[in-house]
Amino acid sequence: MIAKKVLLVGNFGVGKTSLIRRFVLNEFSEDYISTIGVRVSTKVVSCNDEKIKLLIWDVAGTKDDEKVPKAYFLGASAAMYVFDLSREETYLNLQNQLQVIKDLSGLQKMVLVGNKKDLLTAQEIDEVKNKIPLQIDLITSAKEDENVEDAFTQLAKQTLK
Repeated sequence: MIAKKVLLVGNFGVGKTSLIRRFVLNEFSEDYISTIGVRVSTKVVSCNDEKIKLLIWDVAGTKDDEKVPKAYFLGASAAMYVFDLSREETYLNLQNQLQVIKDLSGLQKMVLVGNKKDLLTAQEIDEVKNKIPLQIDLITSAKEDENVEDAFTQLAKQTLK
């Protein structure tokens, strides 16, 4: 078995911790508890006939002007950038935010996830997609357990590239 460090990054309150809790523990809580610094969870997954122990670093959310310690990003094999479909400020500046993460981590590709699908209609989700000039890899709902497993599977596949 190989161990791979993966990052979940994005603005505060977008649902990074909820996605991790849903994936690792199959739990969801409506309570919002802000992550301070970084929290690490683990889960073993199978990908391409390989067992991978994902060391999932839940990096505290920030505002655009806040800096995240570079040390959090060192040695990462893959990253998932999470934004909140229902909060425009979390995706308006996506290209710049992704570039900062790429510069800090050295990663070239990230899994881009729009979370909180359960808060919007299909039409509203299409409107969000039209505002974003990037390819969104997955639309998820940690609350309804929609596409969460798929998002982490994509993340695991990124670690093997």
